[in-house]
Amino acid sequence: MMNFVPIVGIIAEYHPFHNGHFYQMRRALAASGARYCVVLLSGSFVQRGMPAMYSTHLRAEAALRCGADAVFELPSPFSSAAAGDYALCGVRMMSALGIPLLSCGTEDADADELMALAGSICQDSPVFRESIREALRNGLSYPEARLHAAGKDLLSKGASPPRLARMRELLSRPNNILAFEYAAAIQREQLPLRMLTVGRKGSGHHDPALNGTLASATAIRSHILLHRDPGLLKPVMPKQSLQLIQHSGFLSPDCMCGALRLRILQMLYEGACLSDYADISPDLADRLASFSFRYRTYEDMISALKTKQYTYTRIARGLTHLLLGIKKRDMQLWKATSPAPYARLLGFRKESEELLTLLKQSASIPILSKAAKAGEILRDSPAAYELFRSEVHATAVWNALCFEQNLEAPESLYRQQLIRI
Repeated sequence: MMNFVPIVGIIAEYHPFHNGHFYQMRRALAASGARYCVVLLSGSFVQRGMPAMYSTHLRAEAALRCGADAVFELPSPFSSAAAGDYALCGVRMMSALGIPLLSCGTEDADADELMALAGSICQDSPVFRESIREALRNGLSYPEARLHAAGKDLLSKGASPPRLARMRELLSRPNNILAFEYAAAIQREQLPLRMLTVGRKGSGHHDPALNGTLASATAIRSHILLHRDPGLLKPVMPKQSLQLIQHSGFLSPDCMCGALRLRILQMLYEGACLSDYADISPDLADRLASFSFRYRTYEDMISALKTKQYTYTRIARGLTHLLLGIKKRDMQLWKATSPAPYARLLGFRKESEELLTLLKQSASIPILSKAAKAGEILRDSPAAYELFRSEVHATAVWNALCFEQNLEAPESLYRQQLIRI
């Protein structure tokens, strides 16, 4: 057990909340000795560049019913961003709330190894960035290019072949990659935030099979989309989470197709510069300008745009940012707003009200519990208020997609009630 800390934090999508998430939460509390667990939960759009299947409100309630003490929102511009920006916003917000310890899942990496590796690789250096650009020009995908640049950087510092092999192994596994980004952001920002890793159990991150009781979120989402019967997921989900999704409709990624078609056609008609938007390169913008838009599924649409250089998720994130109107300059402005603009509270457990007192005492940023007061609370920070408005818009878009799919949409962000369990 670690030295006592009062609070442990987790950054998550809970898309949806399953047994693996429950296992991580319990292990994090046990290993840290913490009394409270605080979750930063992705907003209405998630990292794979798609709308969350279930509302932020439902996923927050699932987390609270399964053991979290308080849940805050990670704004959609960052929850739908690449791993580096997702991690940056998450660790900044954790630290700004005064939370001393971040728990994250990994395949096989521990915190010390991740911090050491993050300290060894200079991702922000001009040489590292040029190595990535060179690899991309040579036809590598971005993940491959980053591995190439990291290996080149370590080799220049005299790294041994076993160390290089371990680096490539570590940065080839999805949970390890995100944990590495947390470590890199903590070091780059010089945050007083420690890490606690929890080894992944059961299925791998992308495992499509519903094996045992610890299935991947990928397998669970695929089952819901294919069979439309969450009841069969009883072995792999806590009953509190399962009960919530059984009484709720879900968004299919395919709901993006019509909305994107209209959005992009309108932008092209108006002469908008598509490459101004986050994750849209000039080359991808050119491909979109001549795209036929005849595809009926989101997967088919992205696959038709995909090249070796641009991964599926990179294109999906770009399309999501086009739909939500998130520009590169917006992301640059929000990333320059340090430590984090604000933290919006989604809900808490009544028995943990003392935690809210602790957070209000330790936080260096505003805590929003009522959306209607955001303008007043954030009036001295235009960038923070614009980020909040972008989340209001993302929620409105998510709700509109619900209507397109004939689902009952939740309340607008301004009308949502704080969850109290």
